[in-house]
Amino acid sequence: MPLQIPHPNTPLHLYRHLLREATYLLPLCRPYITQRIQSRFRECRRKPDPKPFIKDAHHYLRYLRSANAGHVKRILRLCFLATGRVGKRSRLLGKSELSNNPAASSTELGKKTELDNGKQRPLDWLDNWSVPKIMAVAQSQSQQSGPDWSFNMRRLINPDKVIPTEDIFGRPLSKKLARNKLKKHWVSVLRQLVPPLPQGEWDQLGAMVRGEADAQHYELPPRRPVAQSLSTSSDTKKPQWTDFVTRPVRSIERGSSRKMKSLTGREDEDPRGHGRPIGLRVLGRRKLRRAIYSRVWEASPLLVENPHSKKSSVVWGKSEQAAPQPTKKAMRFFQST
Repeated sequence: MPLQIPHPNTPLHLYRHLLREATYLLPLCRPYITQRIQSRFRECRRKPDPKPFIKDAHHYLRYLRSANAGHVKRILRLCFLATGRVGKRSRLLGKSELSNNPAASSTELGKKTELDNGKQRPLDWLDNWSVPKIMAVAQSQSQQSGPDWSFNMRRLINPDKVIPTEDIFGRPLSKKLARNKLKKHWVSVLRQLVPPLPQGEWDQLGAMVRGEADAQHYELPPRRPVAQSLSTSSDTKKPQWTDFVTRPVRSIERGSSRKMKSLTGREDEDPRGHGRPIGLRVLGRRKLRRAIYSRVWEASPLLVENPHSKKSSVVWGKSEQAAPQPTKKAMRFFQST
C-alpha cells in the first residue's frame, strides 16, 4: 500500500516523522535509532545552512519506512548500527572494550614511554589502547569465514612482519618514524575490526537467537491507524501527458519499480504492475531468528580474559540449527536398509 502519511514540509514535521517511524522498529535497534535521531536533530538545528541535513533526513525517512515494511537487508543494517558492528557505536565500543588499563603510578607510566636510550617519548593515542586485545580480536576475526561474512580482516596483523626496520638506504628507522608507522598500521587494523560486545548484551543476543527472549523481540509492532483528512485531495502528484513527452518513461516510472517501491511507497497504475517489491519479506519469529538475530550474533565477538594468565581469548556467537526429524512416512524408505 502507498504511504498515507502527508509528506513532511518543515524540519520539525520531518523530525516527528522520523521519531514515528523509529517506534515501529525491532526492540533490538529501536532505542539506539531513536537516540541517534534526537541527537542529530539537536546538533543540526543551529546549522547556518540546514538544506543538506534536511535532504539526508528525507533519505533516512524513506530508509526507515522501507525497513518497517519488511526489507531484510535494511533491518539487518539497522541492527548492525545498534549493536556496534558498524557506525558510530562501533568506535565507542572499541574505545571502551579495547582500552588499556590506566597506569597505577607515574613510575609505571614512565616505563611505557621510555625509549632504548633512556629518554621519554610523548604520549599518543596508541598508549590508551590495549595492543594484545586488538591483536587477539583481529587474529580471531581473520579466521572467521562464511558465505554471508562481510567483516573481512587483513591477513598480516603482526606489526613485526609489516613494518620495515630499515629505510631505502639501509639505515635503521628513527624512533619517531617507527612509531608513526606503528600507529598507521594499527589504524588500518582498527578500521576493519569488529569490536567485542559487553557480556550482558552478548548473552541477550544469544537468548534471542535460541528463542529464549521475551515475545516482543519476535514481533514487529503494528502500525497505528492514520488520521484521514476530510478533504479528498491527495498529495501524490500523478504524471501528466507533458511529462511523458519531455522525460524518459524509465525516469517517470522509476519510483514504482520493484527495487524502489519500498522506498517511495508508490503503486503501479497498471493492476498487472511490475510485481511485488524486491527484498521485502514477512518477518515471523523464525525469519527474525535466522535472518536477523543469528547474523548479528555471529558477527559479535566476546572478549574473555583469563584471571591467571591475564591473556584474552575471543568467543564468537554460533547459531546451530538442529537437523529436522524425519516423518513416519519418510522412515518407510529406510526400513529395508
